[in-house]
Amino acid sequence: MDYRTNIFGGAVVARRAILRAGLALPLVSACGVLSGDERKVRIAVPWSGFELSAFRKVLRDREIEGAVELLPLGDDIGIALGARGRSAPDIVLLPEAGRVAELAEEGLRPLDESLWVDADGWRYAPEWQQLLWRNGRPYGVPFKAANKSLVWYDRYAFGKEPGDEPRSWTLSEWPQRMEEDFSGPDRPNLLALGAADGWVLANMFENVLFDVSLWENGTPWDYQDLAGPGGGVRWTRQWDRDAVRATLTVLGRIWGNKFAFPGGVAATLTRQYPDAVRDVFEHRRAAMVVAPDFAEPVVRRSLARAGRPADAVGVMRFPPAVPGGHRPLIAGGDVIVLTAGAKSAATQVVSALADPAAPLTWIRDNGGFLAPNRRTPIRSSELLRALEPTAWIDSWTEFDLADLVGTVGRRDGLWRILTEFLIAVGDGKVDRLREQTERAVAALARFERKTP
Repeated sequence: MDYRTNIFGGAVVARRAILRAGLALPLVSACGVLSGDERKVRIAVPWSGFELSAFRKVLRDREIEGAVELLPLGDDIGIALGARGRSAPDIVLLPEAGRVAELAEEGLRPLDESLWVDADGWRYAPEWQQLLWRNGRPYGVPFKAANKSLVWYDRYAFGKEPGDEPRSWTLSEWPQRMEEDFSGPDRPNLLALGAADGWVLANMFENVLFDVSLWENGTPWDYQDLAGPGGGVRWTRQWDRDAVRATLTVLGRIWGNKFAFPGGVAATLTRQYPDAVRDVFEHRRAAMVVAPDFAEPVVRRSLARAGRPADAVGVMRFPPAVPGGHRPLIAGGDVIVLTAGAKSAATQVVSALADPAAPLTWIRDNGGFLAPNRRTPIRSSELLRALEPTAWIDSWTEFDLADLVGTVGRRDGLWRILTEFLIAVGDGKVDRLREQTERAVAALARFERKTP
């Protein structure tokens, strides 16, 4: 179980227990972290660990730390939007950009257009406007972008020649590489997977789905159709389709290989994404890990603890599923929204956080931050700029599917179903792949039908 520290009393609360309690009790009772100085602007954030610490530096740098109260809710950030009265936050850093259009004019307050436009034009790429504007008004502003299509790898785990690195491999080659090069007693496994964080599994699913959809249709039609029309329109997704089956088949052949993960599936299910990163760069039990750009601080600290050189780090775009396929650029991010009952002072805090210079301390001191604001002078860390071009920040192939589809893309939907799929085919049970693919497709369809 993942634990978070209560920043106000030092007590420790279980993240998953918070969610269960939050479903039945008012948010103030469920979380225990929402009571405090009512004069302060309350900001609910999805971060913990390195990211939470980095955000505190941003607040100090903007000289607003004393005026705000942080509510770190982790993966359960969505419950903040259902709070009312004294328990409600004023500002939410929301990772589910797809919910903004749904909540506009009901649970959210519109923002000032000057946050989006200045004398030089639009501060953000048009893709963000499509997500965060409703009826000609902005209901959110991007704070932190994320590249969800990266693979970090230990260059020393591969051969000494540049051609030995995995940059040219397709996903269809991974199982064979596991058997041939990563199965010996003195060799690491190929892949570390933080399956205790369900979003990690969803992240791999959507990257594969994009390429499979593009390969089969000539356009990413299946991905876009599952994402729905947007704009807050109710949408019943049809998961029973060939592209979803093909995606699960590709994943199953990788996840089901008995040499895939250090410690097998049992260890993988208890491994969170930072631990998976450490398995590659600190413990050297795996050769690579699928992780977004915000893994960078964990990578840095892993190398420092192990006394390893910086040139051990390799980063590549997520590979195509098959030869001749396409590399996706799936974007994600955290957006600032103002709740309907927010204090008047909250608008000043939003303006401070939307300032182009606001994230500079995070970028320079911690890394793992991509600035969506075109006016921010430095938009990514030096490490990431050297390893992987960041022009994609203003243009991506698709946005994070799990963050667009609502409840079906979260804990009880896609996350749970992919976890059950991993358990069913893992540790060499690939002979069950066809059966378990159909079971997963049916489970997604059932969940979609019962979701209000």
